[in-house]
Amino acid sequence: MAYYDTPMTKLEAVNICLSSMGEPVVNTLDGAAIDAQMASDLIDETSRSVQGMGWHWNREQHTLSPNVSNEIVLPANTIRVDTVNESRSVNVVYRNGKLFDVENATFQFDKELKLEIYVVLPFEHIPFAAKQFVTARAARLLQVRLLGSETLNKFNMADEQRAWVALMQEEAETFDGNMLTDSWSTRSIITRGYFARGAY
Repeated sequence: MAYYDTPMTKLEAVNICLSSMGEPVVNTLDGAAIDAQMASDLIDETSRSVQGMGWHWNREQHTLSPNVSNEIVLPANTIRVDTVNESRSVNVVYRNGKLFDVENATFQFDKELKLEIYVVLPFEHIPFAAKQFVTARAARLLQVRLLGSETLNKFNMADEQRAWVALMQEEAETFDGNMLTDSWSTRSIITRGYFARGAY
């Protein structure tokens, strides 16, 4: 019986993409053929796109303070950010690696802020269900770009839809949500209309 020490490696994902088009698999990504390199790049592209949707597994909460220039520098892998809890009244966005105060149009802050940050994780670090969905979508897109087969696209689309359902089921099962505090609409009612951005 074969033993796998990880649910899915990047190499395995690339080979799934290749085999979905009837292409031979590769043993390494170093110096791989053009099709394999395209598959690898597309997996990275798709992974960033999917993670940008925001999931509980790539969400972190941090309290960050201004540096000597009164700027709050965000982690390099930040993809989305918002204020939470007692800092939620400050309207901020991610801009050029730093936190930007929208209302005052400035990068300057005079106090620490509690932030909810969504980060981009390496493919190897995301959950198995997410790997499956990213791989299925990348396989479909690769086939469309290289072959353009309508027949293969239907099969790949079905695989992608099944992977999406599995990903959503895992998110629902593993996300320890609270119906009163993790819903924007419900929380706004509880707080008498205050729109608690990021408190979800």
